Amino acid sequence: MKKKLNLFCVLMLLLMVAQVVTMFVMNAGDFEEGWQSGASDQTTSGWTAIIVYLYGFVVIVAAIVSFVCFLRFILNVNQNNVLTGENVNLLRLTGVGLLIITVFALCSTLWEGENLAVALDKNIGLMIFSVFNMIVAEAFAIGLKLKEEQDLTI
Repeated sequence: MKKKLNLFCVLMLLLMVAQVVTMFVMNAGDFEEGWQSGASDQTTSGWTAIIVYLYGFVVIVAAIVSFVCFLRFILNVNQNNVLTGENVNLLRLTGVGLLIITVFALCSTLWEGENLAVALDKNIGLMIFSVFNMIVAEAFAIGLKLKEEQDLTI
């Protein structure tokens, strides 16, 4: 049973890495175009630049927190610490971090002028991934509560 959980955790970790890598690869052209546009355009407002930097900072922090929390979850599972409060919190943080990335990516797509259907189509995979992660965290919380009640039974 532990081997299956480890296998699924590693698979999920690989999918997270693949999502981030494909997101960077697919958006590299847009990044370069924006970089060139920003270098040639000196009329950018100071507030706009600050908002863009904060936006990028929040997304990067959320991605790092999600990845590190999920990695710690996998290490806990490998040490036979499966139903613990720490794992529930780690899974919740992973899900919330991914949801923050999804919301910011959705807002970015809408800001670029796309309609809501296109924006959802571009970001639905990550949204499903983040919500699923939070569902798993709640399942772990229920399992932890049942385990604690069983431990108290005489």
